[in-house]
Amino acid sequence: MITILTWISIIAGGLLIILLLLSLIGGLDLDLDVDTADIDTDAGGLGFLKGMLTFVSVSSWVIKVLLATDKHPAIAITIGILIGLLAFALLSYLIRVLLRNDKNVNWSLEDAMFTYGEVYLKIPALEGTGIVQVDINGATRELKAKSFDGKEIPTGMSIQVIDLEGDIVVVQPEKSNL
Repeated sequence: MITILTWISIIAGGLLIILLLLSLIGGLDLDLDVDTADIDTDAGGLGFLKGMLTFVSVSSWVIKVLLATDKHPAIAITIGILIGLLAFALLSYLIRVLLRNDKNVNWSLEDAMFTYGEVYLKIPALEGTGIVQVDINGATRELKAKSFDGKEIPTGMSIQVIDLEGDIVVVQPEKSNL
């Protein structure tokens, strides 16, 4: 029994690692067409195939280890299933963290209009520019900025984008900062 669980774990884990590496190389999204079946291993939803491989690999390995330490089979199976589910949830979370800035890569400066953000590098008085961070389409963007009224805006202050001048956003301190 322990030998069978070892082989199941090794094969499932090996396939999982191969799929994850192919997903990373292929842009975290890999669609396969096998005869009439369409296999979607989309990393955003982790994919059914990767999820099952994670669960099977981790569960079988934990059950194997617990059986090797002379635990009761019912206890070993229960703990193995719970830890397999935990591993699936953890892998899903880690992949979502990797994809966090993968919202919408198509954006324009006009999307920054009337958004709120924070000064990253201070905006000097009069003609100077600084850098602000604003959330555009789910991702944080750093944009060149200048002050609306020509006053200095220090680093860390909350701002609102109110206008555009070429590739520079015109900002003013957020109303709550005034």
